[in-house]
Amino acid sequence: MEHNTTEEEQQDYTRFVKQIPVEQYNDPAFLNRSPDDEQPSLGGHGTLEILEVTQILHGAGITCCLVGISALIYYGAGRGRRDWEVCVPTEKLREASALLDSVNTYETYPPRPPPPTCVVRKAMCFTLIPSDDAHIDCIPPNIEFSQMGLPYPTLEIFAQSLLDTNDMVALTDLIDGMDLTEQWGLEHLKLDAENDLAWTRRKNEKIRASVPLSPDSCLLELGTNTINLKETWNATVRTKERRIGAEFAEGYWATRFRGRGSADPRSTERYHA
Repeated sequence: MEHNTTEEEQQDYTRFVKQIPVEQYNDPAFLNRSPDDEQPSLGGHGTLEILEVTQILHGAGITCCLVGISALIYYGAGRGRRDWEVCVPTEKLREASALLDSVNTYETYPPRPPPPTCVVRKAMCFTLIPSDDAHIDCIPPNIEFSQMGLPYPTLEIFAQSLLDTNDMVALTDLIDGMDLTEQWGLEHLKLDAENDLAWTRRKNEKIRASVPLSPDSCLLELGTNTINLKETWNATVRTKERRIGAEFAEGYWATRFRGRGSADPRSTERYHA
């Protein structure tokens, strides 16, 4: 469950530097699945199972929140999710891992890094993510809860983390999912700065340490270009309508994920978030 890996495990992870044969995607063992696994709750989303995970962590005094694709879905982005990502304070990662190890409901599986944790006899996995990797201060004031009771970083915290880490794909999805504006950014974000290159360098060091050096291993690293946060935010917001595909009815959509005048996605009952 921990993000750190042993040298032996790192050797197993090298397969992800190379091309993965298509047939392996149909191999349950490769995908940490068994043909006999039950479908997770609520149509296969596993919402109740991941709710239990977060409740176990919170019950032990370990603050956590759901990040990555799950957070984008919560904020209205049209993303497909394979596994859940559970962010915990970096200094609590080992404690969180040991806690879940002590519960017979969960098992950790290699080979892919970081090793995911699967719910026993369920076709569902999640991964513990240290807060430093998510660039989120995982503390209670930075977290809000969905109508299903799941914890997520607040909109301001999540948006700032995507800007600071120069995650433009996710930032674009967040802006389109929530139909955010330039003014919202000015009021809620710290835009008078550049992206966090110190974080990027730390992240790349971890990536280099987790895979052997090869001609293409550099492709796993993050870009180190500097961006102006205010200019990046405004440019991304201004192109919302341009991202609406031709297949959408003209005049109805505010963004590719939101109809004009539609409600905040957090205000609607959704069993998958």
